[in-house]
Amino acid sequence: MKRFWIPAIFVFVFPFKEAYPNVHKIVISAPINQIQVEYVNRAMDIAEAGQSDLVLIVLNTPGGLADAMEQIISRLLTSKVPVCVYVYPPGGRAASAGFFILVSADIAAMAPGTRAGAAHPIMAIGGIIPVEEPQEKKQKEEGKDTEGNKTESQSSILMQKVKEDVLAYLRAIAQRRGRNSDACEKAVTESKSYSDDEALKQNIIDLVAVSEQDLLNKLEGREVKTLSSETKVLHVANQPIIEVEKTFREKALEFITNPNIAFLLFVVGALLIYVEVTHAGMVLPGVVGAILLLLAIMGFSFLPISVTGVLLILLAIGLLIAEVFVQSFGLLGVAGIVCLALGAIMLVDLPEKELRIDPLLAVGTAVGVGGILLFLLAIAIRAFRRKPVTGMEGMVGQVGEALSDIAPEGQVFLAGTYWSAVSQKPIPKGSKVRCVKMKGLTLEVEAVSEDVPSSS
Repeated sequence: MKRFWIPAIFVFVFPFKEAYPNVHKIVISAPINQIQVEYVNRAMDIAEAGQSDLVLIVLNTPGGLADAMEQIISRLLTSKVPVCVYVYPPGGRAASAGFFILVSADIAAMAPGTRAGAAHPIMAIGGIIPVEEPQEKKQKEEGKDTEGNKTESQSSILMQKVKEDVLAYLRAIAQRRGRNSDACEKAVTESKSYSDDEALKQNIIDLVAVSEQDLLNKLEGREVKTLSSETKVLHVANQPIIEVEKTFREKALEFITNPNIAFLLFVVGALLIYVEVTHAGMVLPGVVGAILLLLAIMGFSFLPISVTGVLLILLAIGLLIAEVFVQSFGLLGVAGIVCLALGAIMLVDLPEKELRIDPLLAVGTAVGVGGILLFLLAIAIRAFRRKPVTGMEGMVGQVGEALSDIAPEGQVFLAGTYWSAVSQKPIPKGSKVRCVKMKGLTLEVEAVSEDVPSSS
């Protein structure tokens, strides 16, 4: 009888873990950059450690950087868990780099009213993949050249190599996933964008689902063959979805890598530093300004920055400062504001408008900052040029009254105080005197006419 106790103890103390199907969700609703790479890698590790049945990536992005895109795709291709990329919500899109991520998934799905394509990924070297203009392509087909026979195309050889490399990259993924590689390539070469129905008919995606639960129900019993030739059957219908939340660090970095936010942090930080420099000893503006500048620099470090934009902003600062010292009737100030606006617009070297600084924000900020900077500079210069009113320098020019005959020494009452005074010429008692020099505690004075008002 005792021999049954040991198995019973193990059953109650160490119960066997029953495997329940689970789905881990990753939400990408921002431009593709290194922040998203960090988030996806961490979430994929969590899903694999939890032996998830499916990783559901909910995608809604305007595009992003090519190197970040390739890192995410590499992680999806080596995943031990089947991956489904789902373009959602209705009205969302998987453009540019997002299209590559959609095609690379084990299962590609879209919600009604979404779109995918326009795949001009941003390269790490800066700029976009060169795509031939229709007129240039037509002329080539007719055997003509846009610039005689001396040049092959409007794009450089380097850009052509980049384009062919990306097309081969997309073609290899599409063919391995069993998708229509020709239709996928048109998203790059012709900047074609597909609706959900068009993508399904062109065999770019696998299915269309109205919601996440509808998607899971349609995936029930579906066989997924990974790139490692392993076949898995999905049992995810009506299963709970576990969303992997972004950490505070990832959320903070995602916030400051927004070009508009990074630009505002830079502008406000620069203004606070200027206030600290012109009003030494305030401390707080300098500390806060330095923190904001560091956050702005960190945000811009995740973005491709244009050298031209940086130079225009530096030129704008120089012109605004010069406006205070040079009588240009406002021309230098206007030029500085224009340079600041243009520099802000050109600062982030990305073609998608969602990934650049908003032009309206750039112009509005330039005008506001220009006005504030000119106002603060004018106050600082006026204070610098103002005549001192305290100390030895402040006594010169003050008018008082002779309390005794000054020949050459005597006493005067000036600036509310009795002083010993000397004069090169005799001055009778009761006369008005003006201080011309101060030596220690003795004033050198001179007589003034009666119409000069006394400062006492």
